[in-house]
Amino acid sequence: MRRFSFLLSRYVIIVILVGILVLLGVSIYLGLKSAGQMRQIVKEDFNQQQLVLAQHTASILEQDLEFLKRELRILNHSASVQYLEELTWAHRMRVTLSSVREEGVVEIRRINREGNKAYLVDERSLEHIITGSYKKTPYFEWARQPENKGRVYVSRVITQLPNYFGRLIMIIATPTYDESVDESHPHPSGQWSGVLAFYIDVHYLAHKFTSEIRSGKTGYAWIMDNQGTFLYHPEEDFIGKNAFTVRKARMPAISFDAINEIQREKMLTGQEGWGTYISGWHRGEAGVIQKLIAYAPVKLTGSSLAETAGPASSWSVAVVAPVSEVEGVIHTIYQRQFLIQVIIGVFVLLSSVVLLNYRYEREFTATLEEEVNRKTEELHRSEARYQALVENAADLIYSVDTEGRIQSINRCAACLFSLARSMRSKAEASEAQVEVRPEDFIGRTFYDIFDKKSADFHLEWLQEIKGTGLIRSKRHPVTVKGKEFWFSTSIVGLRDEQGQIYAYEIISRDVTGRKAMEDRLINMEKLASLGTMAAGVAHEINNPVAVILGFTEHLLEKTADLPDIHETLQVVEEEGLKCKKIVENLLTFARTPERAEISANINEILEKTLAVMKNNLMTKKIQQECSLTPDLPRVKGDPQELQQVFINLINNAIDAMKGGGILRIKTWLTAKNQVAIEFGDTGVGIPKELQAKIFDPFFTTKKTGEGTGLGLSMSYGIITKFGGKIICKSYPEKEYPDKHGTTFIVYLPVFTEAESEAPPLATEAEVLEDQPPRIGTFL
Repeated sequence: MRRFSFLLSRYVIIVILVGILVLLGVSIYLGLKSAGQMRQIVKEDFNQQQLVLAQHTASILEQDLEFLKRELRILNHSASVQYLEELTWAHRMRVTLSSVREEGVVEIRRINREGNKAYLVDERSLEHIITGSYKKTPYFEWARQPENKGRVYVSRVITQLPNYFGRLIMIIATPTYDESVDESHPHPSGQWSGVLAFYIDVHYLAHKFTSEIRSGKTGYAWIMDNQGTFLYHPEEDFIGKNAFTVRKARMPAISFDAINEIQREKMLTGQEGWGTYISGWHRGEAGVIQKLIAYAPVKLTGSSLAETAGPASSWSVAVVAPVSEVEGVIHTIYQRQFLIQVIIGVFVLLSSVVLLNYRYEREFTATLEEEVNRKTEELHRSEARYQALVENAADLIYSVDTEGRIQSINRCAACLFSLARSMRSKAEASEAQVEVRPEDFIGRTFYDIFDKKSADFHLEWLQEIKGTGLIRSKRHPVTVKGKEFWFSTSIVGLRDEQGQIYAYEIISRDVTGRKAMEDRLINMEKLASLGTMAAGVAHEINNPVAVILGFTEHLLEKTADLPDIHETLQVVEEEGLKCKKIVENLLTFARTPERAEISANINEILEKTLAVMKNNLMTKKIQQECSLTPDLPRVKGDPQELQQVFINLINNAIDAMKGGGILRIKTWLTAKNQVAIEFGDTGVGIPKELQAKIFDPFFTTKKTGEGTGLGLSMSYGIITKFGGKIICKSYPEKEYPDKHGTTFIVYLPVFTEAESEAPPLATEAEVLEDQPPRIGTFL
């Protein structure tokens, strides 16, 4: 193929097809030309065979005429005939007539020397002596000539001969001399004594030798004399008539020039040969018929047995046959050959087309296969990218059938479902994340993943999409094995060729953190509003409290000598100072966060706080277990505010341990350079549904009048103001009877020298970032 690179050209099929068509056309042309030549050769061969047949017929006729001449001469040597012996001449003629009757001799005539009597035996073998004048007959005058002694006279064909009117009679005659010796004539005179003649019916003679001739299937022979008269012809109406006029008279519309020319130029001049001509009939079939003709002369004179003379020189024997018989055979052969050539040509053409088609089909198939492989590879890459995109997406992507059974799921969704299902601790969660396999969720239903309410919610949503065809996104809570999440979900129905939904693709984003952040922002707004209100109220209360304290101080000075009144005033002053402190706290809470430039020693604050709360703890039968890490670095914060935070946490612990319990307090330095302060109790714990709300302002689980709901929210504001955070974990007593209780852990950043100047206040984003984790996350 490399050596014939042109075969790879796109035009090779056109060139090959044109070449095959040209070769097929040349083959057909050569076949037609060959068929024409074959037709001509076969016609010539056929005519040669007809010529042989004509020559044979002419030869037989010549032999027969020579036989008659010989019989005539033998009879002329008979003494009975020469001397016309009365008793024997007729017998002798009958004997000869019996032997030449089959050659058409119808009469033997002997004319005497005077030419006035004729002794004859007719075709009935009857003898006659007729008296008449025969001196003017051509053959008698010819026989009187001494130079014709021993010669034979041959006349032309005569049709108007008396006694034979209408018959074709030819006369052969020979002079008679008295030369024979017998008993009556021992000494012949040798004188001319008359003429002896045979009257021959030439039609009978011609019919005898030509009627049975067949050339081909229907060919025949005919004979004409040198006058153009038909001596024999299958058409009986033609016999005895002129060949140049009888055809024209029967079929005037046909031109007989060809046969007339052959007759005139060839046959009447004694030549032999062949040719073609147009005839108007053939064995009863009329019409324009082309015929093949071969002809040969019948020489009547020039015999070797006896010199002949007379007007008749020759006849002509013709053998004819229709050209259609010859061409029919050739046409059959040619048609078969042409059909074979066409079949071979078509076979070659089809084979070439098939081969080229096969070649191009293979090329097309290879190209198509290459294209399919390329597209398949691209599809695989695209599918891999899509799969990687789905697998690595931070969203939960999974598809379900109409019954809610999972058909596919990405790793993120599998991790969340698996994490929520098996999470017991951080370590367990990490281990579950590593071992999670998305295929484990294939075939599971919503009820295997979510709780009943969330599963019903998803199924109702699927039915809504199936009924309306609308695609909507929703933000909704989802509970996975008891853990509540917030999802932002979009569900799309996947349709088949008939437009029917056969599956759903679900994309969910875990917005739990964002939801908490939004809730926290709302709380912050509430706190800001509360701070504004508290600032107004504190401002209004602060003035009367100052006046009360001022007058109390004045009264204390005035009642120094009145112990009862003085002691009462001291109580009033102490309570007024408390009110003042509360008002200051409210002002601090409502005031825009300021950067506290002070630091605090946590252990000292805790020791002072526990000293203050010692009696309260003892009265509440609460055992104190304190483990403070020595030499802790100072932290950022106001000691008084931090003490207020710690008092709030301890008071909450005391309230949770009705009837006594254990309060565990410990401090330590974390790896993140923070000081952690833990307050743990063995109280009743916080219900799960309330754990997310404990830092909300005015939220409290205490009875009316026992709490304001501001303690934890104010503590949260103080801690976050200094860049710290506070988290909580709680085990409700009903669910965890063995380890019930609540633990608060406060983280405060370590105070450094670099931050001693004016460390910036924590921004709102930082505050939000340091939001305490959801309590439920650690359960």
